[in-house]
Amino acid sequence: MNVFDKFFTKYGYKFPKGYPDMNNEQDILLLESLLNELVEETINLTLIKEDTISDLKKLGYKDEDIVPISRNKIKLLVPSKERMNVINTLVSKLKYTWDKDIKDSSIGGVVAKDGTIIIPKPKEKQGGGSAGLGNESFLANKINSTVDEVGGPINVVIKSGSKTKKYNGVTEAKEVGRDTSGYKKSDIKLLSGEKVIGNLSLKQENASMWESADKRYKDLMVKLVNKLMNKPYKNLGLTKTDKKGIYRLYNPSTGQEYSGIIITGLDKSDMASICFGTDTPQTVVVKETFDDSDFSLSGNTLTITVHGLLTDLKDVEGTNYEPVLVVRHDSTRTATSGLRPIVYTKEAVYKGDKISGNRIELPFNKI
Repeated sequence: MNVFDKFFTKYGYKFPKGYPDMNNEQDILLLESLLNELVEETINLTLIKEDTISDLKKLGYKDEDIVPISRNKIKLLVPSKERMNVINTLVSKLKYTWDKDIKDSSIGGVVAKDGTIIIPKPKEKQGGGSAGLGNESFLANKINSTVDEVGGPINVVIKSGSKTKKYNGVTEAKEVGRDTSGYKKSDIKLLSGEKVIGNLSLKQENASMWESADKRYKDLMVKLVNKLMNKPYKNLGLTKTDKKGIYRLYNPSTGQEYSGIIITGLDKSDMASICFGTDTPQTVVVKETFDDSDFSLSGNTLTITVHGLLTDLKDVEGTNYEPVLVVRHDSTRTATSGLRPIVYTKEAVYKGDKISGNRIELPFNKI
């Protein structure tokens, strides 16, 4: 296994050539998402209270075993057969509390004294890594192998807390994630015979990006660059760089540079398309980094427990998942003077009510 295999497999990514093709938009998008996750992982690890990290290390766990999901939640990577023993150890030796109802795992998790939630996950199965499979392949293979095991159609139930989505008579799960034409979002199609009965868009648990939006907002970017070039705002304009045709965002009044622009007031139809795409039937967004513990079979019904399940705009609007358009610097985008539009989740752009990073807000209708 080469260095690319080790690196991408660890985080549940699979590229057709074994490494990212920088001439392929989908590979670039995957790579960018991975790098965002690495940055978030580093940040989140520092935000988790040190007492919990220290307690876990005293029991012999290493940094690579402690994987942040959010500021107060981590995955503890352990051998699959030892997960229940690990919970018992944390409870008996560290006096932590076992909470069976934590939704991210079939056996629950442990709550540390400082409130950090610890979820034991199988080390050998993260993101399908043991087989070199990505998140999509892991889920599709699990569904298809269950169809084979049952010997016929199955019912697939996707569950996140009290929210569920059920698909009856599934005969096949088909990977289609590389087909993004016409703003399609489906990564996996669920079929009943020849009929598509469900579309699933898979997001890693800590994924921070909805899409790279060069195509969607091409006209908007042309208008924005023209505005900043010819009649800049009082507090927002463009300043030259050493590279011809490439500019940086800055405040003309103070000379201060910005790292990006947050475009506020996106239209609801845009938000719906960004999240759920144009597939028929409408795509459902599933947030989970899959492993075997997320699946349970009863009769011919396969229940899949996931971190998040988004089925319509009300699940997104006003939440941390809400799409936020950010224009940032990218010197490879020569057609737009070094600016690039990307749609992130709200929690990646704001920390509470405050803007994260050195960005400035600009209403959509002011461009």
